[in-house]
Amino acid sequence: MQNKEKILPQRDIDRDLNLSRDSPSREIVNNLAKKRALERREREKQRENETPRKKEPRILERTLKCIVLNGLVFWLSIFLFQSVVLPCVKLAVDIFTVGSSDALWTYTEPVLSFAFNTLWVLPFFLLSKIVNAIWFQDIADLAFQSTDGRTLVNLSISVMLADTVISILIEVFFLVQAKIVSLFPIEVVGHTCNFVHQCLLHSLYSFEYKWFSQGIELHKRLDYIEINWPYFLGFGLPLAVLTSLPSSQIYAGCVFSIAFPLFIVAGSQGSVVSSPGMPRLNIFAPTLQITNLLFAKTIQRAPTVKKTNIPRFSD
Repeated sequence: MQNKEKILPQRDIDRDLNLSRDSPSREIVNNLAKKRALERREREKQRENETPRKKEPRILERTLKCIVLNGLVFWLSIFLFQSVVLPCVKLAVDIFTVGSSDALWTYTEPVLSFAFNTLWVLPFFLLSKIVNAIWFQDIADLAFQSTDGRTLVNLSISVMLADTVISILIEVFFLVQAKIVSLFPIEVVGHTCNFVHQCLLHSLYSFEYKWFSQGIELHKRLDYIEINWPYFLGFGLPLAVLTSLPSSQIYAGCVFSIAFPLFIVAGSQGSVVSSPGMPRLNIFAPTLQITNLLFAKTIQRAPTVKKTNIPRFSD
């Protein structure tokens, strides 16, 4: 009898378990679990889709900061000083010094302009160059990485430093070359050649971030511009026109800093269109020759170095 009593409760327990498996409450639990799993998968997909989009606001944020810093703060401050502050001071001088206002103003205006340029324009200009360089690099890195998920090439510090120094030297010599060409006796020819130099230099500025991130050497970048010069001439044309409109170099620098982020993004996202049949334009040849000569003289004068491989750049 005791064994039967033990068997009967066990049967009841098994029956209850079988009933609970087929009960509506279990179906509700299963449906809730499936719903939660689907919601979890949807959240993971949304996170994956939102991850690359986070880079776009950062590019836009850096671009807007460049516009605010160089346009609203720097350029506007110079404009207000020249158009509002100086006329108001001149009006006050005319009111309080009747008869001798012109003589006093001839001394007051240069002092005020010198103080403003020394205490505000020059420090802010130098500081903005440093800040702009940092922001330009951030924009270039984000634009490069957002294109098909490309990764930056890891270069050693010595290679990066050498590339930066040589690039600056070549760009400075190229600017000097453009200035010399602009002195051609025929004014139209001189200005046209100078403008061509400016267009190609602005294209080099724009694409240099991308090419440096890809690990392309400097002489290959210059070769690429000289071979595909029609494309780069058209690419740098808008920026060259914008920077040539202001009469002041300070204003031209502000315009460049405002528009340049757009050209960095365009250079990172765009692809160069070749021009078959067009001859190569060896416009960097004089600059490269001067750079090679400078490095050769520098290495030869080094007393501690006996045998050194002189870096050469293709003409």
